[in-house]
Amino acid sequence: MRSILKVNWDSKLPIYAISQSELQKKGIHSLLLDVDGTLVNRKSNIIPKAVKNWIRESKKLFSLYLISNNPSKKRIAKIAKELNLKYKYNASKPRKNLTLSAIKEIGSEPKNIAIIGDRIFTDIIVGNRCNIKTILVKRLKRDGLPIKFNLTLTIEKFISHFVI
Repeated sequence: MRSILKVNWDSKLPIYAISQSELQKKGIHSLLLDVDGTLVNRKSNIIPKAVKNWIRESKKLFSLYLISNNPSKKRIAKIAKELNLKYKYNASKPRKNLTLSAIKEIGSEPKNIAIIGDRIFTDIIVGNRCNIKTILVKRLKRDGLPIKFNLTLTIEKFISHFVI
């Protein structure tokens, strides 16, 4: 039995360092993207240039969709508008209702979809519950660089070793 906490690809990189060609090699056609921590710092509305460039290049290759637990429609809508992407906010990950809704809208087979996020207990669990690939990335600081040490993720990884 596969654990719902299992990460398919622990990149140990920020999202903008993920290779699009590697994603294609893994058979991925569509990406669900977490917002806070993954694309922008949780305390900022400014999308780092490196993230914007990665999104621009990724849009040429994949269907992209934002899926955020953030309850602020205004915040997520602003980010989605700037990136010209569809979105779901207040997703309540790891609950799967809104994630399944986004998957349905995308229209790809689940085996060709991945979720990219910075949290095991939200992004990775919902991805596994929806039978899509999961990619863990480093959380971003305000300046757009990856944080060096993520206490929350360290605790989540520790706990995940004890859960079947």
